[in-house]
Amino acid sequence: MSVVTAPVVTLPRHQVTTDELLDRITELYEGHPGLAVARRVIRSTTVRARWYTRPLEEQFDDTLPLAERTCRHLEDSLDLAEKAARGALVEAGLTAADIDGLVVLSATGHTMPGLDVLLMERLDLPPSVRRIPVTQVGCGGGVFALVRAMDMVAAHPGATVLVVCADVFSHYLHRGDTGLDGMILKGLFGDAAGACVVRPEAQGPRMELTHSWEYLHPDSRDLVGSRTEGDGLHAYNSPKLRNVIEGTMPRILEWLERVAPPGTDPVPRFVVSHTGGPRILDAIVGGLGCDPAMVDLARDSLRELGNVGSVSVLDVLERTFVKSPAEGDHGLVLAAGPGVSLFAARAVWRPWQ
Repeated sequence: MSVVTAPVVTLPRHQVTTDELLDRITELYEGHPGLAVARRVIRSTTVRARWYTRPLEEQFDDTLPLAERTCRHLEDSLDLAEKAARGALVEAGLTAADIDGLVVLSATGHTMPGLDVLLMERLDLPPSVRRIPVTQVGCGGGVFALVRAMDMVAAHPGATVLVVCADVFSHYLHRGDTGLDGMILKGLFGDAAGACVVRPEAQGPRMELTHSWEYLHPDSRDLVGSRTEGDGLHAYNSPKLRNVIEGTMPRILEWLERVAPPGTDPVPRFVVSHTGGPRILDAIVGGLGCDPAMVDLARDSLRELGNVGSVSVLDVLERTFVKSPAEGDHGLVLAAGPGVSLFAARAVWRPWQ
């Protein structure tokens, strides 16, 4: 068993409302035949604001060389990741010297050495820290990182693992992606970083992670993801994704039933979910057959921050620490990413001892 202490989420300085974003999109895509539909669908995402590391007037600028965009991305990601990591250490009452393992996620990072090496230097972590850097799990990265941290704690008893997620999508939202999915992603995504500590035990409010589950849906790799071309990174997202996720929920319920302690209701009492979008959250509710209120915190996160990729689960987890379940309630931590890949963990809430 592993426990997670309260995450810390860090936002960049530039808040952009949906009204401001739509004005920018209207200016850039004047005359686009699908502009009216795109504006309407962006409104329907429910996102009211998102944060960018750079000003709005610099967004969707494809005149910058790809090398320059990559450098800016790394610089901004590192700054956010460092702030979140330092905050998580303070929250857990730890110092850099206490860390044995580091799991770093960035759906948009394509530089080597990556954030893990740079964070080791910035945080002055011990050189013997075991590292797991990951860049290709997309929005599922938050739960993927927690599960990998669980594995490290199980493999190395007594280990304390720092989890850091940093997604700065704004540098890779391509102006040339003018299809409806590309326009929707411009309305959905924001920038953020988040971090937390996973270890064998803790004294304060914490969430126990008891079991994990992963599933790669067959023949679904073309539904969500990105591709690299000469002019940069292009993201894509199919409307079929909702049906795949909803259809996979019964598998999660079967798994929860298998791992639930004897005499325990396997149906989760709370859900910590990646935000995705409104339709993805609807699919989770429909597939689990749970009370729609169980994803209210995810809807709040989506509305206030947008979809911040792997950081979304950490933000919803942070909100769950504030509006905590009852002592001993068991729940589900869940996210989906490219593949289509699903990652889940069974969790139990524990208040102060």
